[in-house]
Parts: sequence; structure tokens; C-alpha cells
Amino acid sequence: MPRRPVNLHKAYHAHVYFDQATVQQARALCEEAGRLFKVAVGRVHEKNVGPHPCWSCQLAFSAAEFDRIVPWLEANRNGLDILVHGLGSDVIQEHTEYAYWLGNEWPLDLDALR
Repeated sequence: MPRRPVNLHKAYHAHVYFDQATVQQARALCEEAGRLFKVAVGRVHEKNVGPHPCWSCQLAFSAAEFDRIVPWLEANRNGLDILVHGLGSDVIQEHTEYAYWLGNEWPLDLDALR
């Protein structure tokens, strides 16, 4: 069972996962998050990038936004899976120890981070 996100870090990334069938849903979710919250919306990657095992879009936000955006993402993800992780000084630790999931947990390609 995935661990639920806890606000313990100064900054976060949320990676919205999607595929060809859900790309428009993910794009709309990320755009709406950008309008409603103080988040930086990254590119909608229609290919695997970094450790992510499917297509994704990154949302970057501070701890000040965490308690507003994480519940909103949970309520509005409509079946999309989202990796939320704290930012620190160790990228492997960020994607393992500091990783939380909204929806299903996916296996990450940690070799891509080494």
C-alpha cells in the first residue's frame, strides 16, 4: 500500500503519469493546477523521461502549497497516478525514501538517476 504524502520538505515535485489515452486528461489537470496554485508546470512529456516508467508531466511547488495542492490532486486525478516527492540533496533518496503516491505505485528506473 502506498504511503500518503506528508509535508516534511521545503520543496516538492509531483509527476502526473499518463499514456496516449489519457494525455489530454493529464494536460488539463496540470494546466488547471498551474492556474489555481503557485506551481511551475513542466513539459508534458509524451515519452519516458528520467526514472519515470511512462509519460509524465512535472509540477514543482513549495511546502507552502503542499497542503493545498496535494489534496486537490488527489480529488481531481480521476484515475491518473501521481508520484509526489520531496526535494533534498540526494536524487535517489528523493525518489525512494521521500516518494509518495496518489493512486498506484509504479516501479521507477533508478539507474536513470545514477
